[in-house]
Amino acid sequence: MRLFQLLLLLLPAGLCAQHSYRIETADIDNFWRAYDQLPSAATEADSIRIIQTEYIDKATPYFKEFIRIRKFTAPEYVKLLKRYPKYWQSIRPLTENIANRKPEIEQVFKKYREGLPGFKQPNVCFAIGCLRTGGTVAKNLILIGSEIAAADATVETAELSPWLQSIMGNTGDIVAMIAHETVHTQQFNRRKYSLLIGCISEGSADFIAEKLTGLNINPVIHNYGNKHECALWKSFEKDMADTPRDRSNWLYQGQGSDGRPADLGYYIGYKIAEAFYVKQPDKTKALQTMLNQKKYLKIYKKSRYWLEPCGSEP
Repeated sequence: MRLFQLLLLLLPAGLCAQHSYRIETADIDNFWRAYDQLPSAATEADSIRIIQTEYIDKATPYFKEFIRIRKFTAPEYVKLLKRYPKYWQSIRPLTENIANRKPEIEQVFKKYREGLPGFKQPNVCFAIGCLRTGGTVAKNLILIGSEIAAADATVETAELSPWLQSIMGNTGDIVAMIAHETVHTQQFNRRKYSLLIGCISEGSADFIAEKLTGLNINPVIHNYGNKHECALWKSFEKDMADTPRDRSNWLYQGQGSDGRPADLGYYIGYKIAEAFYVKQPDKTKALQTMLNQKKYLKIYKKSRYWLEPCGSEP
């Protein structure tokens, strides 16, 4: 026993860290095994029973936390499976391939260990959700709705709502999603979000992920934002003054995007984080500051983003 403990102490820190977390994909396998049993169901009640017993009841501990947070239920799964049959068939191979992509995810974590002092290694759970969550976190656990995060241009989207069509294949792939959500597991002093704090929280996650890994989950939002930066800032500044607690025009909008990409608060927060970062002489300290939500108002003021030129559009 003493020799074993000595060997552990002699191992490089990076090697120990490599084995101290889990990337869980078993729930994806459980879902598709349940899915394959559905043709034998004689009634809707039979279908609900199959999803409940073969998927939800067999949830890994990580997926149980996902279920608790997002309130997934067997009847909801059955309803969605019936409504979007072509979509589910097309997304299946992409979700089943996630297990083969663990080395890519491990490379993302390696970059965080190397570039973010004090990095705390999260665990990851890939599961099939109810088309409501691409990614979220619970303390040091990243929870990925693989049916959204894994989508690419090959997925059949014609059956889906306009909002779901707009996001499928536009979230930067599962590895980018992990890069973004990893930052959320590192953020501390969490606060009740105002519009500004919420946007900096999401935008700084985008910025840090891109800075350290080169990945961003919001290419569509950034493309739109770069073309309309001045107009967006004027609109955001007005909302920040008039309704500072209301995030509905900027974050987590779903279908309420009013003719423009949803969740443009990610872009605004990114630009504030970027403006703050470039002005700081100590870049490592700047990244660490961006993780402390109590300092987000300070970040905003020091960014002086509102004074920067934003293009020639109105």
